[in-house]
Amino acid sequence: MTDRPTPFTMVFGDLAAEHFPAIADALERAGGRSADRDAFVLVHPVGMLLRQLVPAEAPAEALEAYVRLLHHAYRHWAAGRWVYRVSDAALDRATAGATLSGDLIHPALYVQLPEHRVWRAAAAGETPEPLDGMFVTETSIAGSIAVLGISGMHRHRPGFSAVSVEGRVDRDDATGVELLVEARRDDGSAPFTPLLDGGAAAGIYSLANAGELLLLTCRLLSGLPIARASAEVAATGERYVLVP
Repeated sequence: MTDRPTPFTMVFGDLAAEHFPAIADALERAGGRSADRDAFVLVHPVGMLLRQLVPAEAPAEALEAYVRLLHHAYRHWAAGRWVYRVSDAALDRATAGATLSGDLIHPALYVQLPEHRVWRAAAAGETPEPLDGMFVTETSIAGSIAVLGISGMHRHRPGFSAVSVEGRVDRDDATGVELLVEARRDDGSAPFTPLLDGGAAAGIYSLANAGELLLLTCRLLSGLPIARASAEVAATGERYVLVP
């Protein structure tokens, strides 16, 4: 089950062991919580690692993207590196409708989707990309989660694309549709309706906006199993749990 890489292993497989313990020590000395991204980015080892990761000519918006990726990767590492691999059946249940949940089994985790089943809509001039999965972490705001969707991953590409969203489930109406982030489509079509030609026949889904990414994440979170001892542990230390 561990032969398919995650974005954590692709980017931070070697860097984590070298740099993340120093970040943990610095956060402890500073008395900060790693869930607070603003506090996280201020500790010295984070700044040093960002200088290593971010190209010198990168624009300001690229720096923000690297900060979010590093924060999610560190949180994933610190929380035990849990990867929940979603089956086709679990994905179909979530897109059809399920109870929403913003509660995490672990403070952070990665949800890996079946390959080429969910596609992220492209902006003008871009090509649609399959969604590999999403980092999910608690934030410093009670009840809120941060999601980083990862798309365009394949073995012959040096990187990937990412889109972020933060929000929370409406606790008064967590019936599968209520989020405190807008997820409606301009054309009125249902969430996850395929936007690629032939998508319905191929059994694929599309995400039209960041709200749909959050909606899918919260539906999947409601069905994650609590499995600890049975998790398969990869050489990178990631723990894999199948979501049937």
